[in-house]
Amino acid sequence: MTNSEGISTVSKSIDRSAHLDIEATLRLENRHEIERYSQVGFNPEQLVPTQTYVECGVEKLRGLCDAVGLSSKTEQAIEIFRAITSSWGDKLVGDTSIWQSDVSDDCAPFEFSIALDPKQVELRILVETHGSDPNLQSNWQAGLALNQYLAEHYHVSLDRFEQIADLFVPTNPAAKFSMWHAVCFYPDKEPAFKLYLNPQAQEQSRAAAVVEEALVRLGFTHAWPTLAGTAAQRGPAQDEFVYFSLDLAAHTQARVKVYLHHQNATPADLESALSAARNYVPGDAIKFCQAMAPDQSSFFAKPAISAFSWVEGDNATPSSGTLHLPISNYATTDRVVCDRLDLYFIQHGLPVSIYQSAIQSLATRSLESGIGMHSYTSLRREHQAQRVTIYLNPEVNRVRPPQQIATAQPTLPLPCLEGMVWHYEEYTVAHHPFLQRLQRETVNPAHIWLLFMNIREGVVTHFTRLLANVIGRIDDERIRCILTKQLNEELGNGNIDHVHRKLFDRLIAGIEPWRMESFTPEMLLPGQEFSQSLESIYLNSNAYVGVGAAILMEIHGKQFDLCLGKEFRKTDIELSKIGWLTLHEEIEIDHADEALILARFVSESEQGIAAAKYGAEQTRIAAWSFLDKLYQLCFN
Repeated sequence: MTNSEGISTVSKSIDRSAHLDIEATLRLENRHEIERYSQVGFNPEQLVPTQTYVECGVEKLRGLCDAVGLSSKTEQAIEIFRAITSSWGDKLVGDTSIWQSDVSDDCAPFEFSIALDPKQVELRILVETHGSDPNLQSNWQAGLALNQYLAEHYHVSLDRFEQIADLFVPTNPAAKFSMWHAVCFYPDKEPAFKLYLNPQAQEQSRAAAVVEEALVRLGFTHAWPTLAGTAAQRGPAQDEFVYFSLDLAAHTQARVKVYLHHQNATPADLESALSAARNYVPGDAIKFCQAMAPDQSSFFAKPAISAFSWVEGDNATPSSGTLHLPISNYATTDRVVCDRLDLYFIQHGLPVSIYQSAIQSLATRSLESGIGMHSYTSLRREHQAQRVTIYLNPEVNRVRPPQQIATAQPTLPLPCLEGMVWHYEEYTVAHHPFLQRLQRETVNPAHIWLLFMNIREGVVTHFTRLLANVIGRIDDERIRCILTKQLNEELGNGNIDHVHRKLFDRLIAGIEPWRMESFTPEMLLPGQEFSQSLESIYLNSNAYVGVGAAILMEIHGKQFDLCLGKEFRKTDIELSKIGWLTLHEEIEIDHADEALILARFVSESEQGIAAAKYGAEQTRIAAWSFLDKLYQLCFN
């Protein structure tokens, strides 16, 4: 029998055994209840309203334990599941008062997953604990209480969590969660517990800085440059830090993990990101993408995720990397997903029969009738062997119908440039990990000196020439007028002694005593590369690209100057020696206000909107990379 014939036979057997008699289980009291569930996205034809969440979960968990060969762990798994779901377990399935959790695709507060490699199976449970009146803060407190319960009953270690907990206390009302817990079951050892935290819990724009500080506190002081230069090299708008997790154990192999969303990433982008880890094998990520989502040139419907693990003894380079693909967004039905996984397992010597048994035990419908039972599939190298994990959406609240898959990214409406300005005001460059670390540690004059030497190379030396070039090519006289005013100020309003470049040179002379002892000319490469990037952006054939860059540079200029002004004032330097900075602290505020006016003028030109947005984004990426490289020079 061929592989394809075997796959088809298995899928049909799953469908027959998993058929659900909807009429026998649907017991909604009246039409009003059906309409209420429909309004919030629930599918009443898939609900069992007389069953509680914990009863539903226990039923599925019992079947999964038997299916994957962990029958001996069933009662222990059920006991732990009941304990960690006690805050919401007695609520009825479909109860719309329950917190809409981001743990699973159907908003249920739990999810199962199975990890399979040629030698071992692992069953996992992920849950979100709820407060009595569920919200981010009460859920955080409930999570803390569960931590203590696990420490008392299962002897987990909270030492590392306590070192970083203050970084993740939720204050951002837009955050999706505050704390999750996971437990893993194995055939031959005791369960292991894991904690997930939200880097965006306080401010979304500080997520990268939170990750960097947490890694430093936990002893991984050289980890950030690897993340920044490889996994997050496309910048914060596209490579976004979303989870930070800890193994709740004290042994040397207990992991610290960092997760990133990769917006609109191609398989090649994901391949590049995964190369940050020591377990990276060239070609793995691209081949996995091709197998799981063969028609996708980029993952735009829902972002792929990379995860990186550090253990004791690691520092700059993570031990392992994992690729997570949101497969339910890139297949028409679960039958398609099942067939892809079956074939991949057979080709790579993975235990396909265990996977098939797991799906058969979990399914409550035919595989053709919906999409979403498989939420993610992930790939990681484990001792050179491939390890695939399937994340199983419980589908207790709703089932997504079969879908059509778009293989090309849809055309988006033109951006609102005023919104872009407010976005960059909120997502301030001052939240970059380099500037955040400068501010939280004892002031280091040598680092400030090196930063300003690179600013001279990157911005100050050529800025007036670049701005003048844009002014000479832009047709809109209103835009030209504002940019000319800014250029005139940069040139000292006609007074050679007040030219900003000359003031900057005086600042450099004033901080000469701070010169870095180990300085070499190669340490100016970040500035030189930043200058080259700005040159290509400002001199783009479309002058509106340069206008977008000018808008972003003025916003960043204000944020940067205010941040560095605080650092200078921690030293005993005379303010008269840093006239460039004190002057810019004042005029950059005016220039940043003018950025909003420029955005309004550009928005009146359809041809200019997309170009200006592109120029701003490329400038943001270049500035972020510039600071990443300075971080590596100063803290690596």
